[in-house]
Amino acid sequence: MSNRISVRSLCEFTDRIGDIDHRYTPAPTALEGIEGHQRLQKRRGASYQSEYPIEQSFEEITVRGRCDGFDRSKQLVEEIKTYRGDLERQSLGQRNLHLAQLRSYGAMICLEQDWKRINLKLSYLEITSDEVTEIEFTATADELMNELEARVEHFKHWQNRLNQHRAARDQSLKELSFPYSEFRKGQRELAESVFKAAKTQRDLLIEAPTGSGKTLGTLYPSLKAVAADGLTNLFYLTTRNTARKVAFDGINQLREGQPKLIAVELVAKESGCIEPDKLCQADSCPLAKGFFDRLPNAREVAYSLNWTNLESEALRKISEKHQICPYYFGQEMARWADIVVADINQYLAPTAILSGYLHQDEWQTLALVDEAHNLVTRCRDLYSIELKQSDFKIDIPATEQTNKLSRALESVQRAWQQACKEQTSTPSFDEMPPEKLEFALQSLATELGDQLAKSPDQQELQNLLFLSSAYLKLAEQFGEHSIVRRSKAKRGQAELALLNLDPSFFLAPRWADLNCAILFSATLKPFDYYQNLLGFSEDSVSGSLPSPFNAEQVDVEIVKSIDTRYAVRERSVVPIARKLVEMWRAKPGNYLFFSSSFSYLEEISEAVADIAPDLPLHRQTSGMRSDERQRYLEQFSDESQLLGMAVLGGLFSEGVDLVGDRLIGVAIATLGLPPFDPFHEVMREKFELRFGAGYDYTYLYPGIQKVVQAAGRLIRTHQDQGKLLLIDTRFAKPEIIQQLPSWWPAPSFS
Repeated sequence: MSNRISVRSLCEFTDRIGDIDHRYTPAPTALEGIEGHQRLQKRRGASYQSEYPIEQSFEEITVRGRCDGFDRSKQLVEEIKTYRGDLERQSLGQRNLHLAQLRSYGAMICLEQDWKRINLKLSYLEITSDEVTEIEFTATADELMNELEARVEHFKHWQNRLNQHRAARDQSLKELSFPYSEFRKGQRELAESVFKAAKTQRDLLIEAPTGSGKTLGTLYPSLKAVAADGLTNLFYLTTRNTARKVAFDGINQLREGQPKLIAVELVAKESGCIEPDKLCQADSCPLAKGFFDRLPNAREVAYSLNWTNLESEALRKISEKHQICPYYFGQEMARWADIVVADINQYLAPTAILSGYLHQDEWQTLALVDEAHNLVTRCRDLYSIELKQSDFKIDIPATEQTNKLSRALESVQRAWQQACKEQTSTPSFDEMPPEKLEFALQSLATELGDQLAKSPDQQELQNLLFLSSAYLKLAEQFGEHSIVRRSKAKRGQAELALLNLDPSFFLAPRWADLNCAILFSATLKPFDYYQNLLGFSEDSVSGSLPSPFNAEQVDVEIVKSIDTRYAVRERSVVPIARKLVEMWRAKPGNYLFFSSSFSYLEEISEAVADIAPDLPLHRQTSGMRSDERQRYLEQFSDESQLLGMAVLGGLFSEGVDLVGDRLIGVAIATLGLPPFDPFHEVMREKFELRFGAGYDYTYLYPGIQKVVQAAGRLIRTHQDQGKLLLIDTRFAKPEIIQQLPSWWPAPSFS
């Protein structure tokens, strides 16, 4: 059991005090911080050593880290912090943490060098002005060692408790049996593949059809691997909120075998925050005030609930008792969990908290990623951003304090005008972001930070600060994986977006940080498409499991006589409507029909109503809330006979289980291809150059994935049977048919 801890993590555990306070964002970007450190380090002279590694053991605890600067000739240790804006804004808690880190390094250097005294320097570099503020003092080795030993002693009690828990956890997992007497069809093969991948530390992409028991088939072997290999923890990452509940259902099934597990749920801030109208700072939100003062007691209570689930509701109850923020409390408890169940954003987003923890605390982690077919689109969104010129037109009262901010906003507007000078409402695409707009946004971010320090309760300015900061971080990393889109409806209404096309550049380092990543879904073919765009190395493993269902359960018909392409869409409306009425009248019951858009859906719905006024239509509407979605699904009962009308790729294409007579047929009138617009054509050209498969990567594979996912709503159990109608001339092409699930029977044609 590892008892290593970084200086930073040690000090965060023992010396953080005071409030949550995010008013001082944006901090310098990662690149700016590195460059700032290097710039200051180069000024320090020949005897100065940058990034000096140091490690000391105190009985069973080993503390390690890297000093920003060490000068043996001057008996000096330096800690460097970069920032933007006014240093006077810094809170007491932030300064206390920085000093604790510096003094800990000082103690370790004194021990290594056998010094009695040491010179300490805390240097703050303002990243924009290059102004340096230095806090210098001398301390004795004895006083520094007393402080560090007290920190270690404080943490040691927690570490010993953690070690005892993990030893008991690993022993219980080694003895854990599968919760059922036998595996489902294909489930044993899934479990064996996952365990082998974990043992060999090779990433795995596995297509496991609906009904193969993916949750238990991945959780069970992964936890066995955690125990066998002494891993720190397990991530269960999802792309849908409902999948987190499925994960906890699986964990609870395993709990019947008495494994000693602590599972923590991480939710999005919109879900976890219970004071959404307040800012994350003490003078706005009472749950931010004194957060780190009250955290230790709340953490103690949560951890004393050994071998339980800390889902969002449980975290909220503990937080309410201790008057702390449940969202940030969940993030803190994730540091000590055996299983972290979270949205993929929490690990794969640019500033993901789990990625930060993994690096800082040297976790050895295995990750399971559910519904992995959604990752390409989701991760493109994570590394894309859109700005509107109108967002930067805000009214600022003219005061002496706001003059600089007003000038910064004016500078941004001038940069907007130059960036989109010749632009029209037709989008154009470029290879590089506009440089002057980037510089103007950097200055604006500094002024926004200054203004918010003086007047923190300004949500509009806070939002603008986060937006500017997010853009700057992506602009810093801009490359051939992304493009710039510009458009301007009219003067003052320009839009600019940094759009990611190939997320592999960002994701590859995240997968490499893990011991192993296991991606699974009912649709993950072709594997090279996902491996390439998700950034997996050549030695990753991929494969498909046999379906637990059989060909007799589904009747597949391809209607090749109807062309649904956009250019001839109007001619297809009435024939599609007739085909749907024919299907429903042949066997009245519950059906789901999917088309490519709401407008197309509406046209077909009206045609069905004209042909068969008695046929009960059940239409999806745009912008349905979660409660409306639930009510829509509840209308499908064993007794109802509805023709549900829905949009392909929308709310009802995935994660819907209408078993038995609640759904006896699915019809899909589109190949699901993205639109042939300038954006996708740029993507096609880039993918043709990079992979030699521009059309397939841009259009065909994403479209077929949507079709197969929607068709998968039909057969959910071994007892289900039904009709699958694929309406489009292109479905009859051999290259399309070979992309369909292999367990489906040979289709009939009409």
